[in-house]
Amino acid sequence: MIWHEVLTTEKVPFRYRVAGLGSRFLAWLVDLCVLFLLYFVAIIPAGVLESGRPGLGQALVVLWVFAVNWGYFLLCEWLWHGRTVGKRALGIRVISRDGTAVAFYQSAVRNILRVADSLPIPIPIGVGVLGFVVAACNRQNRRLGDFAADTLVVHVERGARPIRALHDGRAGPDRARLALLRQRLGQLDREQKQALLDLCLRREQLRPAERAALFQAAASFVQARLDLAPETYESPEKFVVQLGAVLGERGAPTA
Repeated sequence: MIWHEVLTTEKVPFRYRVAGLGSRFLAWLVDLCVLFLLYFVAIIPAGVLESGRPGLGQALVVLWVFAVNWGYFLLCEWLWHGRTVGKRALGIRVISRDGTAVAFYQSAVRNILRVADSLPIPIPIGVGVLGFVVAACNRQNRRLGDFAADTLVVHVERGARPIRALHDGRAGPDRARLALLRQRLGQLDREQKQALLDLCLRREQLRPAERAALFQAAASFVQARLDLAPETYESPEKFVVQLGAVLGERGAPTA
């Protein structure tokens, strides 16, 4: 089992379990099934167009296959926080090596280089010898696309989302407070929302002193950035976890 450790600016370490070749290959198989289903979506309209005007249907299929091949992985990983359907099914995702969510340019770079990784089968969805050899020869199982984009595939923590641990009647905030939190949290960008969620989900991995310092720093940032403060007698950790609960209401954060 290989771990990747990230040190935050507050000198607090976070650990991610690196995904192995087996789980990544199974995730690719699931994604391959999804891709073929998407290919078939174009068959019916292409057949209709082809019967009306020969050549138009074939052009539609070619364009659709091209868009699916390049758009599926890129957009899923960017908009779905490093996950595709296959990665979600296998409990893995792509992150930047500094522990932050994968950016658009990183997703673009790693997926453009699928062509190189797929050699000697030079197609975007191919599994080739080159990519497998490169991944097998480094401890973190990174392929060429991961090296170029500075990304890493890791396992997703399977713990419950913060929202399920907070809305338990008297302990939860009232509706007015929730509405205010939702409105103010909308001002954060995608990376800042993900950082708060990751902190909440991984708080049990931290030593007490580091945990207190990191939650205090997060609470101070939120207070300065969003003009939100903990309620009376509310600890910084409970305050930040409450924010994570609100962010977790609708799944992965979006900008």
